[in-house]
Amino acid sequence: TFEDIDSGAPSNGYGGISGWDFGSVRSSFGDGIGEKLFSGYESELVFDDAPIIFEGSFYKSFAASQDNPVTSFSLYYQNQLVHTIIDPLAPLQLVWVASGYAGLVDRIFIRGGGEGFAIDNFTYSQGISTVPVPAASLLFLSGLSLFSLMRRKQPKYLQEISPIN
Repeated sequence: TFEDIDSGAPSNGYGGISGWDFGSVRSSFGDGIGEKLFSGYESELVFDDAPIIFEGSFYKSFAASQDNPVTSFSLYYQNQLVHTIIDPLAPLQLVWVASGYAGLVDRIFIRGGGEGFAIDNFTYSQGISTVPVPAASLLFLSGLSLFSLMRRKQPKYLQEISPIN
């Protein structure tokens, strides 16, 4: 929410994110949700505890072209562009921009109009790790073999009974 920063760029690691040095926290002058917001021109933010799920942010671009809106958010995962969000062209105040993407993200590139952008209440949640458990396949195979062994030891008359339709 940037409310705990006096002014200037947040330090790397603020909110679990690095890359804040391309902008600064300033008074919202009534534009933001609280007293302060973050503004910049173009920023690449990297999540320290990636992967995450980006939920959205209040956003406004300054001097945006109504004829040629920019991509306001580019979401990346493992160096691949996975989703983009077009500038909502809200000229009067910050508006909530939901990501519309539930996949994993490890960095976000933010841009604004000719005079930059502002964000507030930047929101994300921790993603689920996609690292496989090494013993999972072994556990599955041992369960499957135990099931087939028990099936084989079942009395013959139980194996020959057919279900009634």
